[in-house]
Amino acid sequence: MHVVRVVRVLLVVLIVAVVVGAGSSVLSARPDLDKAKHNVDLAWSSLSVRLDHRYLLLAAVDDKLRPVPGPIHTVATDLDAALAHWRDVRQNGSVTAQVDAANDVEALARRVVATAGASPRVKNDDAVLTAIGQFLDDGSRGGAASSFNTDVVHYEHERRGPVRTVVASVLGDGTIPVLDTSQATPTTTPSA
Repeated sequence: MHVVRVVRVLLVVLIVAVVVGAGSSVLSARPDLDKAKHNVDLAWSSLSVRLDHRYLLLAAVDDKLRPVPGPIHTVATDLDAALAHWRDVRQNGSVTAQVDAANDVEALARRVVATAGASPRVKNDDAVLTAIGQFLDDGSRGGAASSFNTDVVHYEHERRGPVRTVVASVLGDGTIPVLDTSQATPTTTPSA
């Protein structure tokens, strides 16, 4: 009988300790998550304006490539859709949706540059080569992209852990992808 009473008391103490520990973890996790998310949002607001400029240059490339027949036309059509999606999401989407759309545009930009560099029809088109050169020379996203990606890594670190993962999911703090900053490189160097 005495053992059962001791086990009951220990069980109650254990439950109280777990509840207090979980409560303190929740209370400490929320401000850290909020601060990290706020930093991501600030970094994105700066970077997204720079991406708008970058994608205007890419749209100029797209305009020049659209009339060219062949594989480059197919890639240009895909880029049209990605740029339209970027503009739509930029107005109404979450940071996660905007970063996903930007990553799609960046991937297609690399495809456009590589395909244009390999296209015999494009190699002699000075207007296209000039537009591609301007896009490739644009350094507007540079430091802002690195800063954003660093803030995202910190935010994702704050979201990890047994309690923090639950707190983040319950409070709607979902994952945020980093911006793909791989460089678009032509297979041949465009000359302007």
